[in-house]
Amino acid sequence: MKSWALLLPMLILGAVACDDNPVAPTRISNITWKLESIERAGSPAISIPNPERYTLRLEDNGQASVRADCNTCNGRYALDGSSISISAVACTRAFCSLASFDGNYTAALDSIRAVAVSGSTLTMSGPGLSLRFRS
Repeated sequence: MKSWALLLPMLILGAVACDDNPVAPTRISNITWKLESIERAGSPAISIPNPERYTLRLEDNGQASVRADCNTCNGRYALDGSSISISAVACTRAFCSLASFDGNYTAALDSIRAVAVSGSTLTMSGPGLSLRFRS
């Protein structure tokens, strides 16, 4: 009977410790992710020539910090397994250049719904689009 009394709490603790979530917050937070490409359904991927000018940083406290070329943005994010949403993003409104991807990038962030990590690559996707980042 004593062995069952010891075994049961260990089994419960083991079940709680197992995490089915494919993306844990610690795997994507507190890292500055640099945008490599934006891909829209039916169109070829757009490679970002200066990834360091298009970044995303997700903090443990739910804060999202974005650099969109010459603009900076802040907002909130929520992560639940492989589902993610970024909301309440407010950006500075400087004109970067006609060749800038700042508007496309921030609009794409509003649409993302899923996230996956493979090594040093972060992929975010939403209806008809995919963003690929590297750390």
